[in-house]
Amino acid sequence: MTSTPDNWYFRDGGAPAGGPLVILDLDGIISDATHRQHYLRGAFKDFRGFFTAAPDDPPYESGLALAASVADDHTVAILTARPHYMADDTRSWLAANDVRHDLLILRPEHGRGSRGPSADFKRHELSRLRSAGYEITAAIDDDERIIEMYRSEGVFALYVHSGYYERDDAARTI
Repeated sequence: MTSTPDNWYFRDGGAPAGGPLVILDLDGIISDATHRQHYLRGAFKDFRGFFTAAPDDPPYESGLALAASVADDHTVAILTARPHYMADDTRSWLAANDVRHDLLILRPEHGRGSRGPSADFKRHELSRLRSAGYEITAAIDDDERIIEMYRSEGVFALYVHSGYYERDDAARTI
């Protein structure tokens, strides 16, 4: 990778350095998006309303502790399906809540990953992280589809049940 992608935001303004990295999802892992789930219910899903309400999220104390507990020699990347237009609000929220992270990755404005399933977007970003020299040691998410994607890519992945996604236990295979 020759240049930093436009949808990557380094906390210190730096550039990719490579090395061990842990991926954390934001909504449902660090931020409590319960108050905005109503935007996604019903036939019409108001994604803009859902995302623009994010600055009002309270943090999960357990999510803050999780991010803080990552070893100092690891980069902490927050990989979220939030769209590009939420960059300033998201960065402000992370700073206001003192969330340990080194890199924030949101959906890009245009191109690959700007639309479509979150798992496809996160798979693409995983590939870009690896191309930048990062060794992904773990990923934590609240969407089982994304956990399955990480595992299919050889990443140790932990699922956290946020209650935001309907679980279809009848369709699950073990």
